[in-house]
Amino acid sequence: MSNVFALIPARGGSTGIIQKNIQPLLDQPLLAYTIIAAQKSGVVDAVYVSSDDDQILAMAHYYCAERIKRDYHFARDDSPLDPVVAEFIHRVKPAGKDTIILLQPTSPLRQAKHIVEALAEYRDFPCCRRLISVYEISNKYMRAYVGGGEFLHLLAGEHTSLILREDLPSLYLPNGAISIFKVDDFLREEIIPRSHLIPYLMPEKESLEIRNEEDIRQAEAYLRARS
Repeated sequence: MSNVFALIPARGGSTGIIQKNIQPLLDQPLLAYTIIAAQKSGVVDAVYVSSDDDQILAMAHYYCAERIKRDYHFARDDSPLDPVVAEFIHRVKPAGKDTIILLQPTSPLRQAKHIVEALAEYRDFPCCRRLISVYEISNKYMRAYVGGGEFLHLLAGEHTSLILREDLPSLYLPNGAISIFKVDDFLREEIIPRSHLIPYLMPEKESLEIRNEEDIRQAEAYLRARS
């Protein structure tokens, strides 16, 4: 029987908020919201926190999560998540059919129910290679122009200017809250799958990503209203 692993990448460095991943958010550190959501979901066999920072790893231990001391080469501002996942697979050695649920700690409004629903949706589409959580945005942006060169260019091509807005396709932005894929699909190219994606739709308010102090205040206001 295959296992489900929650992997929470929580590096120590942060350009917006110092030690953002353990910044207080109401009565708990930011990281705790993601650990607790994974644990409460009841669909995860083990929760791992990957970090280069000893303080973050100590916090993970306090909340009963497994810990992986991340190689500092994979904890820079511009470090992609692919080597973080590869390091997890190398250390933990999950089976190829096992599932990884990647949960960013900067999404504290993601709840256990979202993880449960997303995993169920992922399992309903065996032909997909990855599920990502998203929220819907206005399709008017299909008519946006791209600058940076000598001339402007339509983002989605010239034909979009001829299509009625109600006939334009839906648009979604990823929110970083949930990403699900199998170990085998990662190991094909040693990267998180970029094709055959399906969406898990979340409300825009619950898609908030913590990047600055204003985001902290918005998250606290939402959490107070929700309790």
